[in-house]
Amino acid sequence: MRRRTFDLLAVAGIFAAYSMTIRLALHLDLRGSLLGGAANTVPVVIFGAIARRIILRKLFGKPGAIQLAAHVLLCAAFVSLSYGLLIVLLGLFDGEGPTGFLVRPFSISGTAWQSLENVTTYALIATLSYLQGQHGVPATPYVDAMVIGGVIKGTRSLPETDDPKVMMGADQADAIVIAPLTVVSGEDTEARADTALSRYFVRIGDELRPLDIDNVVSIGGADDYAEVRTLSTKHLVRVTLAEFAKSLDPAKYVRVHRSWIVNVHRVVRAEPAGGGRLLLHMETGQTISTSRAGAKLLRDRVI
Repeated sequence: MRRRTFDLLAVAGIFAAYSMTIRLALHLDLRGSLLGGAANTVPVVIFGAIARRIILRKLFGKPGAIQLAAHVLLCAAFVSLSYGLLIVLLGLFDGEGPTGFLVRPFSISGTAWQSLENVTTYALIATLSYLQGQHGVPATPYVDAMVIGGVIKGTRSLPETDDPKVMMGADQADAIVIAPLTVVSGEDTEARADTALSRYFVRIGDELRPLDIDNVVSIGGADDYAEVRTLSTKHLVRVTLAEFAKSLDPAKYVRVHRSWIVNVHRVVRAEPAGGGRLLLHMETGQTISTSRAGAKLLRDRVI
């Protein structure tokens, strides 16, 4: 299931659950139940989306102590902000007071119950975020395009084509197709090395600027997107990590995790992370946790 479809179904489910619970528990009419459901759903959607974005982009793959401290802070912010927005929306929807808008905090017991509910909701959002990260559900893209295997992938979807000519119109400035991607067997590492590209191009505004692949430190993947990090920049491009791996030199780049490819020339040091895994310290200061299989690939290079 695509992330957007999953998100829409989740929002609809949360709204329906809140509305039904409010109607049964408080015996409100249909309008009051729907407004109450909306007031409870909006904070979860807004701050839940922000929390998931932070988890996937900033916390995924970090050391456990850093993740724990960050989750404590994120959870506290989620609970406080969700509660504040909830009472504001309830005041707006209820339309009480001389001005038709009155914000009233819950009672102590009501606040405690709402806080517990928000903590539980945050825990569920965090869990789903990690599951999505492990199974490749993408975060929101923030960079235009990048050349890979002869294809410039843009932020727009284009139909498949075998035409090697550049197809570019006034309304397709962010999506250029040069040639179809060359598919190389994952078993044939010599073929992969032969087809490995030494230079890519990234779109900065209306310009295409070269990016030497040797300057790439790590590549993180999530579904149809890959985040490319260099010593000074990072770019999110619309291409799968598996496709990216096909155009890289296997002597330099190792897929150490389902979600990560690293440039072994940019690894500063590696330390045991327990369970047969390794924690890689990259030249950018980034730390990446490997899988057991990825750690074995690196240990096979030890002399």
